Amino acid sequence: MATPATPENSKRELLLEARGLVRRYGQGDAAVQALQGVDLDVRSGEMIALMGPSGSGKSTLMHILGLLDRPSAGSYRLGGRDVSRVGSREAAQLRGRRIAFVFQAIHLIPRLTLQKNVELPLAYARMPAPERHRRAAESLASVGLGHLAQRLPNQVSGGQAQRAAIARAVAPGPDLLLADEPTGALDRSSGRDVLAIFQELNASLGLTVIIVTHDPLVARHAQRLVELEDGLVVADRPVEDRLFAWRREEGARG
Repeated sequence: MATPATPENSKRELLLEARGLVRRYGQGDAAVQALQGVDLDVRSGEMIALMGPSGSGKSTLMHILGLLDRPSAGSYRLGGRDVSRVGSREAAQLRGRRIAFVFQAIHLIPRLTLQKNVELPLAYARMPAPERHRRAAESLASVGLGHLAQRLPNQVSGGQAQRAAIARAVAPGPDLLLADEPTGALDRSSGRDVLAIFQELNASLGLTVIIVTHDPLVARHAQRLVELEDGLVVADRPVEDRLFAWRREEGARG
């Protein structure tokens, strides 16, 4: 069943449309069906938490939405185009233009400064050096790290390194940001800072954000919660108490 439109999102463009997504691994008696027919609509500018227990299929779904994997059956449309069966080269090109990733493991290159790390995808896209430098500096400033641009990853905190990874992800101007347990390796305070940055990017840039998480406190920062169980969507509902929950928590403790 397709996601019902709400008054808040009904006027937004449909960015992702998944119908009957199935993903099987293996063959015969050893086959495992990670997704069993997932329907999901995501409109531009939404911020969604994708939750479920281990083995529910949420990481498999994220990999398909991010064009890192292909479904065994069903269709997936990105920006109105069916991309379910695109080849690996075209999938890589689409990822480079439209999709960004942030993972629990931060994956910054240790020998490069934060500035150079953020510039890296822009260099791969053959952006001219002056524009590359400017875009990277602006992206670091947007996550509060402009003053640390020349530091190496081992010279900043874990939370700052994850914010640099977010800056690197959004510098090329993607339509969709997929974050897989982005606060899993961070302390609570740093995790709140990272989630606030996702909210700010969503609000100020209209960036569509999907966060895969097992943590209900992380899910509270989204607008919408999609829950998976045994490869099926079992719930899809608004998150009523979003509104920068971390700020309310800070105020209550203060």
